[in-house]
Amino acid sequence: MAPQIDLVLEVRDSRAPISTTNVLFDRVLAQKKKIILYSKKDLSVLKNSVLKEWHKSSNEEFMFIDSRNRKDAKQIIKMVTATYNEMSPPPPLGLRLMIIGMPNVGKSTLVNTLREVGYADELRGAISTKKRKVARTGGQPGVTRNTSEIIRLSKDPDIFVHDTPGVFLPTVKDNETMLALSLVGCVHTSFIDPVIEADYLLYLLNLQDPSGSKYSEYMKHPTNSIDELLTNIAKKRQQLKPDGSYDELGTASHWTSLWKQGKLSKYRGVFDLGAILELKGTELKQIFKDERERTQGMKVSEKIFNSLGEDGTAKSKNRNRTAKDREYDLRNQLFKI
Repeated sequence: MAPQIDLVLEVRDSRAPISTTNVLFDRVLAQKKKIILYSKKDLSVLKNSVLKEWHKSSNEEFMFIDSRNRKDAKQIIKMVTATYNEMSPPPPLGLRLMIIGMPNVGKSTLVNTLREVGYADELRGAISTKKRKVARTGGQPGVTRNTSEIIRLSKDPDIFVHDTPGVFLPTVKDNETMLALSLVGCVHTSFIDPVIEADYLLYLLNLQDPSGSKYSEYMKHPTNSIDELLTNIAKKRQQLKPDGSYDELGTASHWTSLWKQGKLSKYRGVFDLGAILELKGTELKQIFKDERERTQGMKVSEKIFNSLGEDGTAKSKNRNRTAKDREYDLRNQLFKI
């Protein structure tokens, strides 16, 4: 679909901005203009100044957003409209967006909000006042299973969008990345042991605030022992049995879910180790360079190379084309005509 797309919106979770970056997108959508959107800002304590430092060297456009926030959606449409106005000649069939990102970072929620804001005048005249979702959403990853049909966001100018399923890396680089992805909901809850997840969360919270204030509602002093913390949580919830036993898995899941959902402001945080250490832009650039080199040895990277060529533009003649690839080539030619 890349030849049909004029602009890419890549959504990353602002609680794990490094871990939710999929470097394979750089190969698949090479030479496409991209705006990076850091979602769930209401759940994060990441500083905007840190993001500015990260993107300064690459001169990338980015925005700190809440996918449900209408004001943020209006700002995104304003940025997209500016891109449309810069295009000469303007695209005859309207500007085509693709929203991409890791699973459960807020892509479908953003599509619904953009539609609600961009199409406000038409929707205002509808008989029903109930908000209609154009993209399915859910609390677990994997709700969006296929790339959506074209969804119109605006008539003036003509802006269309494709919502896409979350794309996960075939393997992650280390345990810390996997745990960070789990804490922001990119990984299904059945894949990670709840106690291990809770233990890593405790480690991250102690890095951000060694005083123990992040869990002071359960105990009055800081601790590095997840067993001690879970025992105090069970006691606070009146689930500690007379013999001192409790449901360890259930208690761990309860505590981590408070941080995943972030329904109260005290549960805002950052779960990326690198983001907590506030890496400089040059260091972050090296991290992504190392990650691209790591993924080049994967079969999926080889498939991308065979399909799109070394530069990722799908224009190179030195490609191993399948029948399906040739079918999509034909579709793209018809689209251009």
